Amino acid sequence: MRTAMFLLFSLLLTSCSGGSTRTVRPGEKLVVMASTTHLAALAMAVAGESATVQLLPREGTDPHSFEATAEDRRRLEGAHLLLINGLKLETFDAAKLAAAAGITLVDCSAQIPKSFLIASGGDLHDHGHDHGEQDPHVWLSCEGAAFQAQAMARAMASLDSSNSEGYLKRASEFQARVLKLRDESKARLATLPDRSFVTDHDAFAYFAREFELKNLGFLRKLPGKEPTLEERRSLEAAIRKSGAKAIFTEPGHDPAASETLARSLGVKLAQLDPFEIGKPSATAYEETMRKNLQAVLEALK
Repeated sequence: MRTAMFLLFSLLLTSCSGGSTRTVRPGEKLVVMASTTHLAALAMAVAGESATVQLLPREGTDPHSFEATAEDRRRLEGAHLLLINGLKLETFDAAKLAAAAGITLVDCSAQIPKSFLIASGGDLHDHGHDHGEQDPHVWLSCEGAAFQAQAMARAMASLDSSNSEGYLKRASEFQARVLKLRDESKARLATLPDRSFVTDHDAFAYFAREFELKNLGFLRKLPGKEPTLEERRSLEAAIRKSGAKAIFTEPGHDPAASETLARSLGVKLAQLDPFEIGKPSATAYEETMRKNLQAVLEALK
């Protein structure tokens, strides 16, 4: 069964890379490039010491607006694998970049069941990202992150057969840890009398669904894009009606609009991290999710 899955995945890799796959040669180390901070962190957790993982955009770059430079394209030529989130999160032409560099491209969301996906902007306010039909922020669900970790592990194993068992083992261990975190956190959050909240931008639909929270809406369509007066008034009315206790800002984004709204409504101001910027590490994803869950517990109690 596992052999059949490897053969199928190898065919998928060949298709993604335009008919050629650069595998790891003897004495060479697998080099993985990731399009986002969260993918780099997941890849580091899966890679262990067997592969080198690098973030393609400069650290701190918003993934919604990243465009590859000549230097980025040069760096890709030294890699074997480019990981993307997919679901139209990336705005650059990843297939063209990977083909030009002669490396394998893997969409880490391609094999996620359609039943898991949430329609973009599918909450109280119909002003989501221009990402297409599905919300791309799947990693803000522990289950979604586990799907992506498994996808990249299969890709690494296919390109670096001598370390394949290690990649698959670490992905399974990661999955076990984050699903345990999910289950433990759901039990803690279930004690909250009111689980309604508002976020800075439309990134937390999967998070809200997984932890049985109610995301009333968001302040802006995209990070850094100020809400219109109509959007702000609509959201303010929803908060007053629901009695939501907190508005969550995001790291690296101007909190002024959230602060103004929180003051006018007399609700708490806290922070949730969508893990779109920051420094990736093998433990960063789990640390970020734990911090987010603790922030929700404290703000909504």
